[in-house]
Amino acid sequence: MKETIAFNLIRYRKGLHISQESLAQQTGVTRQTINNYEKAKTLPDSKTLSVLAKSLGVTLDDILRPIDQLPQTNNFCFRTHCKFTQKPQFISYVENLLNTYTALEVAVGLPPYAPETTPCNVLKDNESRIQQIAKSFRLRLGIGDAPIPNLFEAIEELGLKVLRLPVEQKDFFGLSACSNSQGAFVLINTHNISIERQLFTLAHEIGHLIFHRDEYQNRLMISESREEEKAREKVANYFASHLLVSQTAFDLACQNMTNLLELKAHFRVSYATIIKRLDELGIDSYGEMIKKIRANYKRLYNKSLTKEIELEPKLAENNFPVNQRYQSLIWKALKAEKISESKAAELLNITIEALRLARMQQEVYAIA
Repeated sequence: MKETIAFNLIRYRKGLHISQESLAQQTGVTRQTINNYEKAKTLPDSKTLSVLAKSLGVTLDDILRPIDQLPQTNNFCFRTHCKFTQKPQFISYVENLLNTYTALEVAVGLPPYAPETTPCNVLKDNESRIQQIAKSFRLRLGIGDAPIPNLFEAIEELGLKVLRLPVEQKDFFGLSACSNSQGAFVLINTHNISIERQLFTLAHEIGHLIFHRDEYQNRLMISESREEEKAREKVANYFASHLLVSQTAFDLACQNMTNLLELKAHFRVSYATIIKRLDELGIDSYGEMIKKIRANYKRLYNKSLTKEIELEPKLAENNFPVNQRYQSLIWKALKAEKISESKAAELLNITIEALRLARMQQEVYAIA
């Protein structure tokens, strides 16, 4: 046990790039004590272990888990483009989320889902094909050419595992994973990110799942920044745009709407998505439109329009509740006695008392 804790303390401390001295200050012990723990000379008591886990941004299980018993996500292959994923804390976090979600599906007997795959690594000369695949996927969602009311709900109804969670990391929007036997998974960052950008991230990751399945690897790691990767990003972005906004509907809307913000509100997407589509149609230059929009924003609000800011009218967060399918699986697993009340409360991030009250209310208002 001493060796296991020592290994994990070193692994997670170095993942945060902090010194023994810094960890000691956060934990309320001496640097020599941390050094003894990491050299497996002494064993922390249970209270100190909990404080260490919190300081390192992991769970107590992560600290106590032997290296040969790390979460089993060998069936899943990952794809992401962020250096943050090289941190062991984040890898453990994602693996635990994925394992929990998969276990809940198995517990309630739901089949896994992943979109059909077809390779496409460059956008040039493949635009029509990608548009057709986006159109087919919209039909699969039962949407046709209409604006999508809530892509999160529509995708979850297909059975794709989607989690929207706050991850405090600059330039991290999301990642996806896929298993031949356990389906697909998409993690979307909600921390200071607009609903419009979250929707685009979901559509973008679905694009990768469809077109770049052979690029997924058996562990979380960053893809090198190279021309081939940039080309694949363009494919995923193009698919995302046409999944969110039907070309047929956009052509028609452009005949009746000339205002950028009117188009944005109608299709329920970001202003960037709309100006990109206007550029594709040759109506106006993306560069010129962005320049004008930024100048006007600066004049109106006396601050720069950064990529994190979405123009009004913005989609309201309360109209897009998070993780509905995931929460539904937890309740179903609890009802089927596949998980305990304490585990359900932990997964829902509520107290057992709150869980029991909610459970009672569900029973009272249940339709016989």
